[in-house]
Amino acid sequence: MLLSAVAAWASPTGPARIQGIVKDSGAQPVAGAEVHIQAKDGSGLQKIVRTDSSGNYGVSKLPVTDYEVVLFVNGQIKASINNAKVNSDKPTQLDFKLTGKFAANTAKKHTHMVYIPAETGSNLSGRWVEVDDTTGQATSATSNMQRLSGEAARRFQTGGNSAGTGSP
Repeated sequence: MLLSAVAAWASPTGPARIQGIVKDSGAQPVAGAEVHIQAKDGSGLQKIVRTDSSGNYGVSKLPVTDYEVVLFVNGQIKASINNAKVNSDKPTQLDFKLTGKFAANTAKKHTHMVYIPAETGSNLSGRWVEVDDTTGQATSATSNMQRLSGEAARRFQTGGNSAGTGSP
C-alpha cells in the first residue's frame, strides 16, 4: 500500500495530452503498435501505450515539457519524433503514416535457442539451435541438416560416396 502511494507521488503529472493515430501505407490502422513517450526534461518520465484496433493511442496527465515519441511495430523502431512540444490547453496530435516495405505489420516470429549436446563419442562440442515456437522445428540453415550414420560418414571420409548417403 505504501509502495503504490510513493510511486504515484513520484510520477509527475500535468494537464497535457499526446494522442494520435498510426496508419500503414494503405491508410489502414495499425493495431498493437507501441508508442514510447519520454520526457526530455530529465525527470525520467516514460509512458508506453499500444494502439487500439483503430490505430489510435493517447496519454493524458503529462507535464508541459518537450517529449521524445518513438513508434515500434513488431518490436522494431519505425518512426520517432525527437522534440514534440505539448500544450496545456489542447491535446497534441502526433499521427504516424508508415510508408513502403517498412509499414508491414506482419506477425512477429517467436523463437528460442536450444542447446544440442555433442553426439556420444564425438570430438565436436555441442551447438545452439534456433527453434520456432509455433512449429517446434529448427529455423534457418539448421533446417536443412541431415543425419548420417557412422557407416555413411566413414564412406564419405574414404571417398566411397561424395554425397555421404546411399550406397557407393
